[in-house]
Amino acid sequence: MSKETPDNVKNSLRAIGLTDYEISIYLTLISKGPMDARELSDASGVPYSRIYNILTQLEKEKMFILREENTRPSTYFAKSPDEVLIIAKKQLNDNFDKHSNKIIHMLKPVYESHDTPIKIALYVHRGRDVCIGRSIDLIHRAKNSLYFVAPYYEFLEVFYEDVKKARARGVIDIKMLIEEEAMKEKNFRDIIEKYSEISEIRSRNQVFGASVVMDEGEDAFIILTQGFFKALSYFGVATDHIAFGPASNFYFDYLYKSAKPLKNTKK
Repeated sequence: MSKETPDNVKNSLRAIGLTDYEISIYLTLISKGPMDARELSDASGVPYSRIYNILTQLEKEKMFILREENTRPSTYFAKSPDEVLIIAKKQLNDNFDKHSNKIIHMLKPVYESHDTPIKIALYVHRGRDVCIGRSIDLIHRAKNSLYFVAPYYEFLEVFYEDVKKARARGVIDIKMLIEEEAMKEKNFRDIIEKYSEISEIRSRNQVFGASVVMDEGEDAFIILTQGFFKALSYFGVATDHIAFGPASNFYFDYLYKSAKPLKNTKK
């Protein structure tokens, strides 16, 4: 095994499920090339009495190596790091799904049989600048997607440049649900025309409040205005509950699928 391999690489291999002996064999094949079992035992320090069991694990179960059967004795090859990481990630995800489904199936009914109060923090953001700042923070943090509900012009104008920059840095899944009645206003049509170049837009009636959902529900923020609360000009809500973002994303998706694709905004 190469003495030049940093410990943090070995720690990373352990973190994705390899044992120390498996790491020794894989790194030996990576650094020294194909070997048979006896050569691998000598070069890696793995006892010969253990070598075949470990090679079988690496080949058949974890799929980090290949065996050439046409040679005598069999020769073993390391798969490339990018290939084995794809395999390891799928195995970890599949394993997580398998066990999480079992845990939920067995324990959720027990948990729900008790009237257990859940403490969550509800964050209330008051004021135009505070609400805009919180929304722009989500836009800046987005890595994959941004979904907007936009019943009026004001926030769309403020957000446009930041959304455009997000698109330029790779956030290409941008969707917008707008209020159909608002399209009667020229300034709303004009800003929607600009957004149509960087996002997919649909419309429907009676859109409830403005909202921003980032990265398929990693975080979300909802803004209500004086149309809902006469005494408050701007009123934004968020919570630290783990379901808030995913629920916001689910509700957006539900509304968006039943909305109308945007027609030509030029009139």
